[in-house]
Amino acid sequence: MKFKKNIKNAVLFILIGALPLISSCNKNDGSGYIFKYDIAANPVTLDPQTATDSASYEIIANMFEGLLRVDNDGNLQSAAAESYAISEDGLIYTFDLRENIYWYDGDKFEAPCTADDFVFAFQRLFRPSTKSKSASGFFCIKNSEKINKGVIEDISELGVKALDEKTLEITLDSPNPSFPVMLTTVPAMPCNREFYESSNGKYGLYGGSVASNGAFYLYRWSYDRWSSDNNNIIMRANIKNNSNNSISPRGLNFFIEEEDSYQNFLNEQSHVYITSGAEAIRLLDLGFENTESETKILGVLFNTRTGSFANESLRQALAYCIQREATAINAVGYRKAKGIIPNSINIGEEYYRKLADKDCFLPYDNLSAKNALEKALESVNKNSWSGLTLYVPDDDVIYEYISDISQMWQSELNFYCNIKRLSDTDHDRVLQNGDFDFIVTDISGNFNSPYSYLSSFSSSGGGNYSGFSDPSFNELLSKAENSASEKESAELYYLAERKIIDSAVFIPLLNQSEYAFFAEDCKGIVYNPFTKTVVFKEAKKL
Repeated sequence: MKFKKNIKNAVLFILIGALPLISSCNKNDGSGYIFKYDIAANPVTLDPQTATDSASYEIIANMFEGLLRVDNDGNLQSAAAESYAISEDGLIYTFDLRENIYWYDGDKFEAPCTADDFVFAFQRLFRPSTKSKSASGFFCIKNSEKINKGVIEDISELGVKALDEKTLEITLDSPNPSFPVMLTTVPAMPCNREFYESSNGKYGLYGGSVASNGAFYLYRWSYDRWSSDNNNIIMRANIKNNSNNSISPRGLNFFIEEEDSYQNFLNEQSHVYITSGAEAIRLLDLGFENTESETKILGVLFNTRTGSFANESLRQALAYCIQREATAINAVGYRKAKGIIPNSINIGEEYYRKLADKDCFLPYDNLSAKNALEKALESVNKNSWSGLTLYVPDDDVIYEYISDISQMWQSELNFYCNIKRLSDTDHDRVLQNGDFDFIVTDISGNFNSPYSYLSSFSSSGGGNYSGFSDPSFNELLSKAENSASEKESAELYYLAERKIIDSAVFIPLLNQSEYAFFAEDCKGIVYNPFTKTVVFKEAKKL
């Protein structure tokens, strides 16, 4: 066995408010403070195995502790597991769990966190009856896909075993270099069987239905969909897990659907604010401490299921018609994209784009654009794309940039479309319901890997809003993720990226920066731009 402790993580990129602070607490070191943060919506569920929305992730990230975590320097660190080992063939992971980590609900339930809690959580993740949308992301675990699809009915065949109370073994079907990073994400959080069964089918759905094995427990969850007053989630430090004063805040107050989160931040009614675009530029000008992440690619996504853009040639015509060198982008926080995968994404210790050594988009080619259009007209009636609407986010920079591209389509292809700006809420609704022909949206990953971005187009994964389906693409992703060589993995990912680009399912346009802004004198707050969560365990107010 090959032991690894406190492994340096070059795979997951993390943004922080400050350098790590010492863990000792006294009345003058900034600990013992209650931090406030506005979340956009009421969480759907605090069940890690079924949660998919960002509001749920925000709360889960602060109340659960997985096997591994990311520290304030972006390193992969021990969490519920104090150490782990990987077999020489890369298939078997053995975790030794900490002795001093406990479940607590703030009321009557207390129990040690054991290996069985992780076994039960993964069993729930893959049971067909759970209907978890996150299950496919962990199909690298032995027999997980067959169990999830009902091919294997015996849940004990899953490659997750408790060797004893504090030793967990996870067996994979094939090596996966990203697996340790995946264990830091929400679906890999544990679940206590006794507490789960006591919830009578309502686990994670209200205040008393979920226990914490992490830094904070759920003290109160108040939400009235018909009211804007007193909608909040109150969390307090989990005293059972606060050995050596490792939890700095006394508690957290999350305010749900606040009417003006931006103004709340300015008035220090909220201590963190995540934004991009025009708001970010204003806060940068005001001098707030911040961190920047380049983890989001904006581009045009086509609905390939039905309508005019089910025709590949029509999509290609529009893609070839974009003169990138003629489009200016001078706004802070925006850069022209080099592909679907951002520059900051790694494979091992190297940047993917450096390993692939190629940009990935269809270059401007007037002849190819016109040829593709002629081919499209052989099977698509031109009248069918009359009056098509391109939906865009409500952002001045994006709107102006897309308007310039629309004019290129008009002048060179005689292709006209309406451009409609949508609020964040309406944009998400249209995207998720598939009520669009084409839409400007972002491609984001939930962990630092090319796979996390490209899986947005996988027929077996969630979030494939384009409807793209190609078995050879899925096969390339699988081979790339399981490749032992970083260079070979990058080459396979590039071939997969090329399939999306060449078929013009998505036209990458802009790399949009996201900023985490921190109130004055707030230190030690961790923002994860992949999971979109703010973690307050080590936060202090000096």
